[in-house]
Amino acid sequence: MRESHELALAAAMRWVESAHEAVGGDGVSAGYDLNQGWLPTYPETSGYLIPTMLRAACILKQPELAATAARIGDWLLGVQHADGAFPGGTGTKGDPVIFDVGQILLGLTALWQETGEERLLASAVRAGDWLCAAQEESGAWRSHLGYPNTYSSRVTWAVAQLWSVTGDQALLDCAHRSLDWILDRVGPDGWIDRMAFSAEHTPWTHTIGYALRGLLRSADLVGGERGERCVRAAEECALRIAGLETDLLPLVPGEIGPGYAANAGYACLTGDAQMAIVWLDLADRRGDEALRRRCVDMVDRLVQLQVSQPLEPAAVGAIPGSWPLTGGFEPLAFPAWSAKFFADAILELGEREDRVW
Repeated sequence: MRESHELALAAAMRWVESAHEAVGGDGVSAGYDLNQGWLPTYPETSGYLIPTMLRAACILKQPELAATAARIGDWLLGVQHADGAFPGGTGTKGDPVIFDVGQILLGLTALWQETGEERLLASAVRAGDWLCAAQEESGAWRSHLGYPNTYSSRVTWAVAQLWSVTGDQALLDCAHRSLDWILDRVGPDGWIDRMAFSAEHTPWTHTIGYALRGLLRSADLVGGERGERCVRAAEECALRIAGLETDLLPLVPGEIGPGYAANAGYACLTGDAQMAIVWLDLADRRGDEALRRRCVDMVDRLVQLQVSQPLEPAAVGAIPGSWPLTGGFEPLAFPAWSAKFFADAILELGEREDRVW
């Protein structure tokens, strides 16, 4: 890992630790807002930060990050509902949200794989059972807005990951149903329908990144012809986005609609980091040096946009939601999930730097 990237990763992780401390150690704050200050704890993103923190702890040789991840896991177990679900949205009083439970499941499974603590696996199994029960017969999952969406492929990933460690056939069947429903939403040009929060929204690159990454990871877990179709679907959509010509390069427009229409003049930096992760995955599969270079350029630009000046000390190390800051995704704010995917992109790139391309 190049030095500039390692320094950026360390700064992002220091900011995540600050976001954890800002809510009294109860999970991780949803982020820092220039108008509101530190936001409430967010169970969903607290959960999917766990794998990032565990990886960063190893790369940075900072075991305290792994200890914080374990504390977050303990807190999540304490707020889990009796039926296996978790509170949705920020705070701990919200009704369960399918996507949120899926992201927490990813964190619990990773923490169990790291520690071997059976209580973590038991919690993950209850969450997986809840997700299976919540799935519609068609294979779809509805978001908190009541809209069946394809970015819930990240929920599918979580269920398939749990199947891979438990061997529970019901989990695999659930993942298969979900993937079949998502693949039915792929159009002739490779555009995947329903990647937004609702029919009225244009997908952010954030939710597009969710959809594509979930398909790729699910494909590797379930394998077979279904897995190959998932890879082809993610690849076609991701490469079309990589080829967009805009004034934002190497970033991409924050909102992209059907036909790969760029619908925004700002960048969603969370989505940019996620797209870099997807492209790196595909560059590996394709042996594509040009696509890998595209990812390096993207990550380098994100490093430039990471907050380093102490004009607002609480934001140092964070990644803005949008660029410019007033853009349409989390304006004037620094979401925890921006830092998470920024760190993931650096970690993914770092793993590949010593490979021969």
